[in-house]
Amino acid sequence: MTSATSAHLAIALALAAGCASRASGPQVLSIDDVRVSPVRSGALIADYDRALASIAAIMERDLDLPPVRASLYFYADRDAFRAALEADGYTPAFAADAAATLSGIAGYRRVLLNDATLRWLEWPQRVSFLAHELTHTVQYELSGGRRGSSDQWLREGFGDWVRLAVLDELDITPRDRAREMAIARVRDGARRRPLPPLSDLVTFEDWVAAIQTSGEDPTYAQALLAVELLIDRHGLPVLVEYFRLFAGSDDRAANFRASFGERPAEFEAAFRQHLERLL
Repeated sequence: MTSATSAHLAIALALAAGCASRASGPQVLSIDDVRVSPVRSGALIADYDRALASIAAIMERDLDLPPVRASLYFYADRDAFRAALEADGYTPAFAADAAATLSGIAGYRRVLLNDATLRWLEWPQRVSFLAHELTHTVQYELSGGRRGSSDQWLREGFGDWVRLAVLDELDITPRDRAREMAIARVRDGARRRPLPPLSDLVTFEDWVAAIQTSGEDPTYAQALLAVELLIDRHGLPVLVEYFRLFAGSDDRAANFRASFGERPAEFEAAFRQHLERLL
């Protein structure tokens, strides 16, 4: 066994045991260090190496997205995760809210993760979560390494759209079944309280606030269905180009019009009609 292999095995064992600590910093796994082959069946995934390799292969090979170039940063608990968000530039108040609400936040070529919430999940659930977060890292790649002002509902909805494609390809959850679940979540959420319009889900702060007031499942499901409608109407390459436009401009309304040929408000009206038919 080479020294590199030994070091990589030590990281994998540490992740499995959940032994990262604030004193020693996060455990880090880079996709560049992954040496296993991707698989086509989720039943064969039982570690983060195989999960990363398989998700990245589907995103690149099947969806024609840019290569995944991310590292996973595993923090031991909510406090360590919150501290990492503060160090990454978030205000203390917002870092606390995000750490209490989310299990991970992606950025340029990295995903910060609260391992305390992940280590108890079954591997299909971890694969699902990572597929969504790795899509966010690709969005950063498309926009030249910067987040830009792209709509948060579109970012999150696309993350879930890719997640469904990955789960379907790995025979974990058929896309049709996942879509039915999304419709049911929107329906159930709307019965409890009105879901926020897409125009109220523009920033990351908007998104966290919506999850806290309207619930995580219906908020994500609504965004998924909105992005699905965009892709059905215009195609996946057009949506990918939308994120590329933010490399040169932060005019969100102009970028939306340039990509989809309509104003955000016009699409939202069409989506509301579409949602009424679905529900």
